[in-house]
Amino acid sequence: MKSKLSYKSIFAILIILLSILPIISRAQDTLITNYPLKEELKHPYGTIMKMKVEIINGNSLKMKYYLGKYLFKIIKLNDEILEKPIIIEFRDETERFSRNDFELYEHLYGKNTGSLSSGKIEEMQANYVGKVFNIVAYESGEFNGDPDGYSNYQPIRQNIGFNFIHYVIVIADLTEEN
Repeated sequence: MKSKLSYKSIFAILIILLSILPIISRAQDTLITNYPLKEELKHPYGTIMKMKVEIINGNSLKMKYYLGKYLFKIIKLNDEILEKPIIIEFRDETERFSRNDFELYEHLYGKNTGSLSSGKIEEMQANYVGKVFNIVAYESGEFNGDPDGYSNYQPIRQNIGFNFIHYVIVIADLTEEN
């Protein structure tokens, strides 16, 4: 005995498939992940290079992720002046560079603070943001955020998407003190 599907049944199945197709096409296959990592500095990760950098205020970038951070704008890499400067986060092994207002306060005044007024922040930034330094550093990075499927095992948390954060690690400051 053959079972025949009516046109209504076929139409209903087709509507259901078409409605879930966009969801399926956006799903990330967690078994086959491809995160091609490309260096921001166009040199292999870990390559020690001389750089000329300017300190910039992350607030000026108008991107929520960079609010309250200081970053490097790489102007010169080894002996090459960059056509388009590279803006990148940094880590500092020299204890000369601050990544946020609280680190900057500690660096300038030698002590921690629980809070900072906007006036104090502006005063500190006037002596830091825009300064140019000659450094020795290398590019590194790390994954950040929660990968697809994380919430299957841990509580959902507010976070950024799973991505790779590039940064340079400063190992020497070659800037001459004036």
